[in-house]
Amino acid sequence: MALRRSQNPEPSIGDIIRRRRVEVLKKGLREMARELTIAPAHLTDIEKGRRTPSEGLLKRISAAYGIGEAELRAAWSKADEVVQEVATQDTMSAEKVPQFLRTARKLNAEQWDQLIRQAEQMAAGKTRKERR
Repeated sequence: MALRRSQNPEPSIGDIIRRRRVEVLKKGLREMARELTIAPAHLTDIEKGRRTPSEGLLKRISAAYGIGEAELRAAWSKADEVVQEVATQDTMSAEKVPQFLRTARKLNAEQWDQLIRQAEQMAAGKTRKERR
């Protein structure tokens, strides 16, 4: 029995950036590697999914390709460095940040925005009574 392939498999992030480089930016591998200040072989490995970029390279790819940093982070499973910084700044944070993120995992964009506003107000020291 032959294996059936999915009709519309999701393209990998490597496929997305390769297509964008070739079809939209109209740049060759060597030219883009030079622009990103990496070796062409390194870019090939990223496009083929054999490597993930460093923090600095991820940001350069975002700028050069015109792809949102958040989209790249999600695709490469690379959290912003501030997440690690906050999550490990002290014992309480190391315990509470993962607990908070597990709890907030299924929030939609509007709920996240509301939560962020609330956190900003808390960080500014405003109490509920002061906000009214």
